[in-house]
Amino acid sequence: MAVLIALGIAALAVAFIAAPFFLVSGRSAGGQAGGGEEPERAEALRELRAEKETIFAAIQELEFDFKSGKLSAQDHQALRVRHEAQAAALLQRIDELEGAVVPEQSRRAARGKRRA
Repeated sequence: MAVLIALGIAALAVAFIAAPFFLVSGRSAGGQAGGGEEPERAEALRELRAEKETIFAAIQELEFDFKSGKLSAQDHQALRVRHEAQAAALLQRIDELEGAVVPEQSRRAARGKRRA
């Protein structure tokens, strides 16, 4: 009897742990079947935004290391220029993927500035 209870609890634990993997797989397969380009674009945006956060964190860490004396001024400047170039390229790519949303917001902001 105790063995059956233990097996039942183990089966429930395995199902609980494995369920997110099956749910994510089902969701992504269903989204791609009827979606088209939109899910791929959204995924690319998520990845780019995550990379942007990583680069911004690296810039902040770079500033901290410079202020704490771990980096020379030359090293700090060289690394900062490289990280800023990466960030600029990422931001440009994000803007390209967001495409239709950004220009409309820019137009609205420009109209608001002209009226003021």
